[in-house]
Amino acid sequence: MSGIKHTALQLLAAAAAAAVLIGCSAVQFSYNNMGSLIRYRVWQYVDLDAAQAEALQQRVARLQDWHRANELPAYIEFLHSAAERVARGIRRPDVDWAIETLRARYRREAAHAAEEAAPLLVSLSPDQIASIEKRLAKDDAKYVKEWLTGSPRRRERHAGDRLIERFEDWTGNLSAEQEARVRQFVHEHPRNAEIRLEERRQWQKAAVNLVKQYKKPQELASRLGPLFGDPDAGRSEEYMRETRRWEGDLAQLIVELDRTLSAEQRTRLLRRIDRYAEDFKALANRARSAGELPGARTVLSRFFDTQKKPDPENRIGRLIGTKCAG
Repeated sequence: MSGIKHTALQLLAAAAAAAVLIGCSAVQFSYNNMGSLIRYRVWQYVDLDAAQAEALQQRVARLQDWHRANELPAYIEFLHSAAERVARGIRRPDVDWAIETLRARYRREAAHAAEEAAPLLVSLSPDQIASIEKRLAKDDAKYVKEWLTGSPRRRERHAGDRLIERFEDWTGNLSAEQEARVRQFVHEHPRNAEIRLEERRQWQKAAVNLVKQYKKPQELASRLGPLFGDPDAGRSEEYMRETRRWEGDLAQLIVELDRTLSAEQRTRLLRRIDRYAEDFKALANRARSAGELPGARTVLSRFFDTQKKPDPENRIGRLIGTKCAG
């Protein structure tokens, strides 16, 4: 369920997708300390008793061991293939291949994570479930504040800024013409954030209801897997129609931007992909027990082992930032 199970999967996927800064050891740092980071995230949703906390730690460790052994090699292969396609110039079939490859990996990871999470989720009390529901509502309110507050023009500008930042993480600064093309794409999808919020709320409700209804781990896991891994499960016709249009237009945007990349932008993109492939290779070849950066796990573990609430001063964020800066 989204407060615990989906947190684990999201963090593992985020590490695998390498959504971090260039020139920073944060990929390996975050992945190797995933257990502590997930515990931190879970605390933001619910207070676990001692037995549940121990179960969480053990199951996250198993999930990460499985992911390291089975999924990271697949991501390395994906990145190598992606680099070859970027080097020769991206075509529409290349984007379709990337979307389908990552979607298939996510479905596989979701099913496995559901199996690990189910025994813990069935142990949650009504009060704990209520706590998670309250946090989900808070998350939704934050989403509304960021994406759906203000005039349509302000929301469109914000969405454009964020998407431009995502592209520039990979290519460096976009040209004025490239930025204009990104903003055109955003302009053509004015209801994207609104539709996603509606579906997000329905999805959260479905997940919570499953946790409330099924109290046997196997039964819960068999239903959570499809819910988390299948992007089409239970979606409205409007959502599916708009999502297909959004994905198709995004694929075309990527192809068009690729045609306009400067030599410097393409070189930076290829170096970024190669850097992540090397990070993933190092992670895949490293045993979990010896995987933490020197001193890093000691600091993180001591912090999480002595705290009973989320980090109100964002000390964990500052610690990761320090590692990146160094």
